[in-house]
Amino acid sequence: MLTPERRALVWREVSRHLELRTSVPELARILAPELPLTAVAVYRWDDARNELLLAAHAGPEPAVHHLGLPTPRAQEVRAFGLQARVEVWLDRLRTGLSRTLVPEGWPGVVGAGGLVVDGVLHGVLVVAGDLVPHRMALHDVLEPFAVALTNDLRLATLARLNEAALADRSALLVRLDRTDVTDDVVGSDGGLATVMQRVAQVAGAEVPVLVLGETGSGKEVVAREVHHRSPRAKGPFLRVNCGAIPPELVDSELFGHERGAFTGAVATRKGWFERADGGTLFLDEIGELPAAAQVRLLRVLQDGTIQRVGGHDTHTVDVRIIAATHRDLAALRRAGTFREDLWYRISVFPIHLPPLRDRKGDLPALAKVFAARAGQRLHGKNLVPTPADLLRLQRYDWPGNVRELAAVIERAAILGGGDHLDLATALGAEPAAPDSGSGGDERGHLEATVQRCLGRIEGPFGAAAALGLKPGTLRSRLRKLDIDWERYRVRG
Repeated sequence: MLTPERRALVWREVSRHLELRTSVPELARILAPELPLTAVAVYRWDDARNELLLAAHAGPEPAVHHLGLPTPRAQEVRAFGLQARVEVWLDRLRTGLSRTLVPEGWPGVVGAGGLVVDGVLHGVLVVAGDLVPHRMALHDVLEPFAVALTNDLRLATLARLNEAALADRSALLVRLDRTDVTDDVVGSDGGLATVMQRVAQVAGAEVPVLVLGETGSGKEVVAREVHHRSPRAKGPFLRVNCGAIPPELVDSELFGHERGAFTGAVATRKGWFERADGGTLFLDEIGELPAAAQVRLLRVLQDGTIQRVGGHDTHTVDVRIIAATHRDLAALRRAGTFREDLWYRISVFPIHLPPLRDRKGDLPALAKVFAARAGQRLHGKNLVPTPADLLRLQRYDWPGNVRELAAVIERAAILGGGDHLDLATALGAEPAAPDSGSGGDERGHLEATVQRCLGRIEGPFGAAAALGLKPGTLRSRLRKLDIDWERYRVRG
């Protein structure tokens, strides 16, 4: 048995170093006076490979870094982690350990013990040394070694989550064309001055906000500004595209589900409302919500409670709703496809976002920002639009708004090879002066782009990607302008 003083030193070391490669040699050094070990190795369970892998060691390096399964029931042992089954498994494992691990540099008797935490086997401790008079002492150290292993696993999990969060943040900044989530909004003192004034007015109020604007006009940017200026700025900001969720999954995605609620529900899952608790939930394209989900959304807005699919308990959530849509919700309300009571709830404070064609004074600043970012991302240096480039951009009507502008400039940066912006090729043709009455400029540009893309709408080489639009949005505009994109397709 370990002395109380030695046991205290062991646990202190476990709490000091979270990385197994550091803690295992230190633990072996602390144990040496009472447990004469010549070598120590910790093997961790690897779910992907279904075997034990060497995680850390002290003393001579083991000759074997992988321990295969000694029994077909080892997976069951791993799943349940029952000590009795673990011991049976290890008894079989020990019979081959001496031959497997001791051929070089591992003198003495080899012993092994299961590292079990919360009833689950996470790995195996293998030791070599004069263990005959110290067998009980081996069991004394299984628990601290198990905790050291789980500390290492949790540290690795946190590192992976951190890397994923950084990747998500980078992807978000690329999507928003910003260098930081708190960057100033381009146009805040120009064409968006009124919008930003409305943002400042409502940010501190705990009321729903409805952002209205065309596709690609920057509704998510405005929603994030409301969140960052609000008392909830330190809480989560989650975005949900209501139009991208299949109708049969809307309830599960928004409100969560209980285990067994439907086929495939193997575990209880929190929905977007619970994940956004204490923060802001941005419901993009709220006009696409089915009628049944609209009823449940109204309940959340009224009393702040949700009920998971398949559950009976109610859960309180503290979430601020910011909704957005490019559709005419008032018209949908009059047509009966959008609930009137929900309309009144979410339209407490509407913010109308003007299209880019109505704030062309912001084009030079936007173009400079997008060109610099595209140049850095693609070629490692800033690109600057020339006066001729800015004039060319001013003469186009931008049906895809800011999103289309960002896509065109990035395409121009690629076509320019890193030296300049080839906007003439990126836009497809010299755009004519905008005709606000007939919409001829938009029609001509859309038709020219579809023709250049050989009638393709979707995919990386499709017209939607070239215009910075969603495929469904582009098809809707083509139908409205009576443009038959099928006739441009090459028939084989």
